[in-house]
Amino acid sequence: MKLEDLLKHNRSNHYQMLVIVDNNQQHQKIINALKGQGWHAYDVNQEVARLLQDVPREKRKLRIGEKLKEWFRTLPDKVILYNNNILYSPDLGRFNPINAFKYKSRDKELIVIMEGSLSGNRIQYSQHGRPDYVEMEVDELISVRMEDIEIV
Repeated sequence: MKLEDLLKHNRSNHYQMLVIVDNNQQHQKIINALKGQGWHAYDVNQEVARLLQDVPREKRKLRIGEKLKEWFRTLPDKVILYNNNILYSPDLGRFNPINAFKYKSRDKELIVIMEGSLSGNRIQYSQHGRPDYVEMEVDELISVRMEDIEIV
């Protein structure tokens, strides 16, 4: 499917959050395609590390949600989020990025590029039984594999 068609459908969705499953670190493909169209890209791993740098390790699991909300309020209206694997860490409570960003997508247009396995209306990260395993529902969102996106 064409990226521009996905974005058009995304804009008409209640939650304006396009989820792209990418296991080959191709986020730059989307970032470059949307350059100059008002989109801003953020490396979530870097942002979370910055947000938590002054928070004691034992309090990070408790403070991550609040810190993400504060950060998110400062973001522009069209946002691309990539490299969000840090959120799955047991040290942060295996935070679910879909839930973390979904409700914010009512006010902002989001593209979340994440690793995992897309199967129907679910994305699984890692393998069942591992400490970083997370299963996420995407039934209210538009979700697609990176390899199925056509850049024109």
